[in-house]
Amino acid sequence: MLSLAAIGLHAQAPWDKGGFETQKYRNLFVEMGYNPMAVERKLQEVFNDVFNGPNKVYFEVGDTLGYISDIKNHDVRTEGMSYGMMIAVQLDKKDIFDRLWRWSKKYMQHQSGTREGYFAWSLKTDGTPNSQGAASDGELYFITALIFASNRWGDDTGINYKAEAQHILNCTMPKEYEPERGGFGGFGGFGGQQQSGPQKMFLIDPETMLITFTPDGFGQRYTDPSYHIPAFYEVWARWADDGRSDYWQECARKSREFLHKAIDEKTGLNPDMCQYDGTELQMPRFPGRPPGQAQGQQGQPQPPRRNGSSNFRYDSWRVPMNIALDYEWSCADKEWQRQYGERIQNFFYSQGVDSFVDQYRVDGTLPEGNEILQAGGFRKLRHSIGLVATTAAASMMCSHEKSKEFVKALWEAKHEPFEDGYFDAYYDGLLRLFAFMHLSGHYRVIFPKCYLQTGQMPMREAYGSTFWTSPQKEWNWPPVQEYDKQAYKVEQDGNTLVLTSDVSQKLGFRIKKAFSTDTKSEAITVTYTIINESGKEKQVAPWEITRVLNEGLIFFDAPAEQVTPAGIIPFKTAFKAAWYTTDVANDNRKINADGKGWLAYLDKGLLMVKKFDDLKPNQPAPDEAEIQVYVNRGKTYIELESQGAYTKLAPGESLSWTVKWYLMPYNGEAAPSKQLLKTVRKLIK
Repeated sequence: MLSLAAIGLHAQAPWDKGGFETQKYRNLFVEMGYNPMAVERKLQEVFNDVFNGPNKVYFEVGDTLGYISDIKNHDVRTEGMSYGMMIAVQLDKKDIFDRLWRWSKKYMQHQSGTREGYFAWSLKTDGTPNSQGAASDGELYFITALIFASNRWGDDTGINYKAEAQHILNCTMPKEYEPERGGFGGFGGFGGQQQSGPQKMFLIDPETMLITFTPDGFGQRYTDPSYHIPAFYEVWARWADDGRSDYWQECARKSREFLHKAIDEKTGLNPDMCQYDGTELQMPRFPGRPPGQAQGQQGQPQPPRRNGSSNFRYDSWRVPMNIALDYEWSCADKEWQRQYGERIQNFFYSQGVDSFVDQYRVDGTLPEGNEILQAGGFRKLRHSIGLVATTAAASMMCSHEKSKEFVKALWEAKHEPFEDGYFDAYYDGLLRLFAFMHLSGHYRVIFPKCYLQTGQMPMREAYGSTFWTSPQKEWNWPPVQEYDKQAYKVEQDGNTLVLTSDVSQKLGFRIKKAFSTDTKSEAITVTYTIINESGKEKQVAPWEITRVLNEGLIFFDAPAEQVTPAGIIPFKTAFKAAWYTTDVANDNRKINADGKGWLAYLDKGLLMVKKFDDLKPNQPAPDEAEIQVYVNRGKTYIELESQGAYTKLAPGESLSWTVKWYLMPYNGEAAPSKQLLKTVRKLIK
């Protein structure tokens, strides 16, 4: 429709920030000169091919159910069902999403027993299982799609999407099981290779924090590079609300590190499966479940030969598009991802944009004989549209001119049968649709509808301020839900906004937060009240936690030598105060200090100061302090924390504690200075 010369008039400029931060997305088709209306029509056409056309793979059952089928293999797979749900939530197709989820829950998801919460990876179209075991990528997509559905449509329209996602997450935590005779399952476990005695089942390998190929059996000993989508873990960290945000952030980091190791430095190709350290899989050929092949005979390893599972083949196609997604949403590994995008496109360009084949050894040579993985009864190398699609999606990361040719090739490609009759409406069709969603800016992070973003914090749980009771050892982790996450009753008392919590079932306290403005000092006044609703005397301290970006300057009135533990966060003494210029580390860090009733933060010309009671050394709760600073691992967020006095409360008694928040512009440098200290002291006087 458009000449390459015309496309070339539009230079590409990859973005430096992802959708988590900007909530903006590129329409690369339009950037390259395609008509915006033509792009939307093309996307709808590709969607209709998959869901409505004569070669559709989506089928409705009755009034409430629907499934996506791998037509050539006559089955329904968690891969396709979870992909369909992700497509539906991205394109706001609630009826399709709900039908797919209901079918998945009714027929695929185990509702009890050892596999509770997991999904049987392959079923007949009537819901009869072909295998009971799970394929880990299905759970990965189910969870993320359900969280997005909760964010987009809420949880009160017939399906509690958030609760369903949390249930899967909780069930995928490591748990013990007794292996079944001949191997526990997965899809295609190896008989006789299981260890005797209790085993552990897990979606994420506890040692490496990397996703398993299957959560049980032999498949949990290795991974599949195409299952690695770090940005999905960031979605879980922000909105799963399962108390594991730090853990999911670390999984994202580990997954990005793994991809560096698993991908060939010269060709950009990756193996179909590999060890957790990225090296070649050392085992007999696994019969497996390639997208184009029906289930092999379970429990029967193939004769030893060149390990085709170490080749770039069907599953491997997804990796360029997955890395592009992480780049679009997170940009956390942008330099490497840009290099990777151009590296893999350079390889396929060398093979011919219109002629590269769909399977290679990772060194770029061609596989031979039975090393070529069959699909749909054919064992043949092809120029498959599924791989055309994912190499085009990699253009999101690229700035070289070659990327335009890959996009043009996808735009012009026809999804139709090959001369020998082979046609894959399912896998090729879904990857083609995903690629068009990426390149048209329709594959996005879906934020909650009522989500007010007042900053650019990387984690939902790291926004704004919250309130806990101290000491932490009374409740450990996660924070008490009634105080931290559950809804408060909201009332207005004159010019004061009063928020009242439910009584904590664990601690017996009720919390009130009263917000008002102090026009004289130009501050926001927050008064916290802790009410002992239990039937016995209790001792407690108030604790305010304010989250800010990991950037800028933090300081308070105390010598750095009194900050404990010493050296864990690099506070320095200047002008008799402690100062910390934010930094990055791979570990969570927290300090305690006895200040003089204030804590300040300066970033991008804005000065924030919190003023509270100055405690004597014996007043804080055990193992706590008047001032605390917590720095989350990586460049994520920081908590500025202050606590009040540890107080005994008889049944029915309460304590109140007030914090004042000040915010003002400051034109000086974000560095220790007498002027900055003077400004703070004048502000809070």
